[in-house]
Parts: sequence; structure tokens; C-alpha cells
Amino acid sequence: MKKLSYLFLALLIVACSSDDSGGNEQSSCNGVNPIYLDSNGVTIKAYDCANVGDTGVINGVTYTVVDEAMLRTMVANEEDVTRVCTSRIINMNEMFLPGRDFNQNISSWDVSNVTDMSYMFWNPNNVGLPFNQDISNWDVSKVRNMSHMFQYATAFNQPIGDWDVSNVTDMSSIFSGAYAFNQPLNNWDVSNVIDMTLMFDYATSFNQPIGDWDVSNVTNMNRMFRYAEAFDQPIGNWNVSNVTDMMDMFYSASVFNQPIGDWDVGNVTYMMQMFWGASFNQDISSWDVSNVIYMGSMFYINTAFNQDLSDWSVDGVTSCSSFSDGAPQWTLPKPNFTNCDPN
Repeated sequence: MKKLSYLFLALLIVACSSDDSGGNEQSSCNGVNPIYLDSNGVTIKAYDCANVGDTGVINGVTYTVVDEAMLRTMVANEEDVTRVCTSRIINMNEMFLPGRDFNQNISSWDVSNVTDMSYMFWNPNNVGLPFNQDISNWDVSKVRNMSHMFQYATAFNQPIGDWDVSNVTDMSSIFSGAYAFNQPLNNWDVSNVIDMTLMFDYATSFNQPIGDWDVSNVTNMNRMFRYAEAFDQPIGNWNVSNVTDMMDMFYSASVFNQPIGDWDVGNVTYMMQMFWGASFNQDISSWDVSNVIYMGSMFYINTAFNQDLSDWSVDGVTSCSSFSDGAPQWTLPKPNFTNCDPN
């Protein structure tokens, strides 16, 4: 009789451990549910023993464990992807390319194994994706590529400032054309980022403090703030010593006017159109531009600039046409070009 009591108790414990209707974690897949609710109360995760196609119930909702191929098919067919468990997926490149009207709540997705999110919400026809859902709880700590991630996601404006982006190396065009986005990013660890090309290009609403970013590994800032018409934050303390390309960096950034005279631009070779159409007027006379080759249209139609740049070493510059054309305020001495015509 005592043995039967012990057996009944053991079966009762197993049965209770299999009941995950409230979203509590299980210790194995021996029970009914192969998935569980993360401690953040939002993310749906699969146990290591779970197989693709397995289903489980969390808080009355049935979720299916999917792989990349299954998820892409569902997106292409405009199916409901709010009830999937994505723990097995490592690549989300161009995930919503077929779904031009996509705006489902995917806050519960487990992206903790994803390494590539490039072009994720991008539209090739520059037609704005309406996606604007809260994805602040996403664990992006393994992602290395975020290039073009929100490009032309014109409605997106959700808080993602707490994301761990410390492994990302490519952020080129991440917010290009994200017209509505204006969320704090000051806590982002961008110390491993190499490419920031077009990062805030046409991000016409963005104006958040990012002056404490560690950009010491960045080599390319080409068109980084082009047409970033609202941006005017202090970035004068940035370490840009590894940057080689600043072409179009502040092209038509119509309000930017922050002191960047202490920047180490000694490795930059491309500065053409850097302040085209800008209202920038700060002292940059101490810049070491000795390695710059291209300065064409650098201050073209800049309506405010008037600084003495006569001490610049520009002997290496071979392209400087229209250097300051249409800059009516510039009356102070300009660089003395010897190997190109600035007119």
C-alpha cells in the first residue's frame, strides 16, 4: 500500500510539472509543453529538446516551434506569425521583404540566437513598411549585422534603447528613411561597429543624444547624417580617428551646428560634399586634412559657414571643384589649393 502511495505521488508531481498553462518554465520536454515563457513575461522560448513543428500552450495560446523556412513561408503567405516560437532561427535577413503591409505584434519572438537582421524591415521599392510594434524585449545580443534593418520602416518609432548591440559590426543604413524614428539610443554599445554609412540618412525626426558613443572602430561615416533635418546633438567628443570616409556626412543636415573642431580626421581621404547645403559654422581650422584627396563641393551652398581655413594642409587634395560655391557668408581666408581648382 505504501508503494502505491509513493507511485501516486510521483505521478502527481510529473503531471504538475507538465502543466505550463501559466507560462512557468519546465525542466525538460518529458511533459506536455516544449516551450516556456521567459522571465521577462513576454518572450516565448523553446527548450533545447523541442523539435520544429512542436506545439505548446502558454496562457491559453498555442504556439508552434518554427524554423527559418517555415517562418518565411508564413510571412510570404501573410499568415499569423504572432503565435510562433522562433528560438531555432539564426537568420532573419529580409524577413519581411514579401510582406509590404506587415504590422503584426511579434513582441514575443525569441531572437536570442539570431546573428543577421540585415534588411529585416526593409522595402526594396522605398514604400514605407507600416510596422510599428513594441520589440523592446528582443534579445539581440548575438546579432552582428543590422545593416538596413529599419530602412524605410517609415512608421517605426518604438523604444529599443535597451537593446544589447555590443556584437554588431555593421549598422549601415539601419535607420535610413525611418522618418518617424526618434527614440533614445544613448545606452547602445556600438564599440564594435565598423560601418555607419547612411546610418541616419533621411531619418528626418531623429534628434537624440549619442555623443557618448564609442565610435573608435568605425571606418566609414559616409552620408551618416544626410538629410537628418532634425539632428543637432553634441558629438564633438567622438573618436573618429579610424574613419576614412566622411563624404556627404552632413549633406543637407539643415540644423546641425555643433563643435567638432577637436575631431581627429587624420585618416580621412573623402570629404566631398561633407557640408553641402548645411548651416554648419564651427571652427574646424585645426583639422589635420593632410590625407584628404577629395574635397569637391565640400561647402557647396552652405549658407552659414565663415571660418578661417587658410592653415589647412591641402597639398594632397586633387579634387576640389565647387569647393565653396554658393556659400555667401564665407569671407574669411580659404584653403590654398595647389593641385586642383576650387571653382
